[in-house]
Amino acid sequence: MLEVTDLSVRFGGVKALHDVELTVDDGQVCGLIGPNGAGKTTLFNCVSRLVDPAAGSIRFDGTEILERKPHEIAGLGIARTFQHLALVPSLTVRQNVMLGAHHRHRSGFLAAALHLPLVQREEAAMTADADEALERVRLTAIADRPVAGLAYGQLKRVELARALCETPRLLCLDEPASGLSHGEVDELATLLQSLTAELDLTVLIVEHHMGLVMRVCDKVVVLDFGRVIAAGAPRDIQQDERVIEAYLGAPA
Repeated sequence: MLEVTDLSVRFGGVKALHDVELTVDDGQVCGLIGPNGAGKTTLFNCVSRLVDPAAGSIRFDGTEILERKPHEIAGLGIARTFQHLALVPSLTVRQNVMLGAHHRHRSGFLAAALHLPLVQREEAAMTADADEALERVRLTAIADRPVAGLAYGQLKRVELARALCETPRLLCLDEPASGLSHGEVDELATLLQSLTAELDLTVLIVEHHMGLVMRVCDKVVVLDFGRVIAAGAPRDIQQDERVIEAYLGAPA
């Protein structure tokens, strides 16, 4: 589903990614872990076309996405959430989620201004898609509430619902457990397991919460200083000396 080859990213004199290799199979949940500054979010931003790499290739289901423009990525079937919430506070929960469906609709500015029947049909379809996504993340009861003032855990689920509203094949989650309580992390893990099974999703997840990673991931890739230092099953990664050293440090 996703194949990253020889990917390198530079920010001035800093090389954030060094010849990164990564594969994610269809239907797989792949965790991307590493210390702060390891390059995890930079890799995410390359996949979603927010950052242009200096070299390398990213192929999604055989398509070279580096040849596509950022606004075309959602249409390919790639959706993402953000480490720092990217919601519109003045809109309701449903309206924020509906934003995820806009790439599938084709009415232009004039049709929207005149509110033609095509626009009305598209709005009805977007509303239905948003309500389905909200039901999946158990937020139907607050669909008409403004996003401003909601609890942080609810805001995280609104972002997830918006990504689901894009009907993705590859779902990229950037630290979905950050800021959540232990109970909320446990609920998130259960939710992700049910979503991947029901929707046949492929998932790439950046996360520091090792309990969540080990519970939901089929494969774990470890970055350190922009390089892949380990990749494999969660149980093997837990015992890898290079991974332990990267997180805990080596004896002096």
